[in-house]
Amino acid sequence: MGFGVYVENQVHERRYAGGEAGSSLQRLVAASDRERHHLVSRIDSYGDTMINLIQLPQLTAELDEIASRKLELRVDVQALGALIEEATRARGYLWICGD
Repeated sequence: MGFGVYVENQVHERRYAGGEAGSSLQRLVAASDRERHHLVSRIDSYGDTMINLIQLPQLTAELDEIASRKLELRVDVQALGALIEEATRARGYLWICGD
């Protein structure tokens, strides 16, 4: 099935980010390296993963690094970057549901 990606604010109101966000994230997780991308590579494909306000800048840095090595993933990184910005403005989280 894939990932369900949600933006959650500080009072835990969630907004589904859409199917393409899950597909983008799936491609980025597949391209990640456990040694370099400690956060991205550990997103659980079968369970839930919450990336909090403190972790969002690290997620951005890891996604940017992936895009610098794999230019074809730039669009995916940009799409998730917009969600990260939204979660940051809401002082919230990215909530990722695996299969």
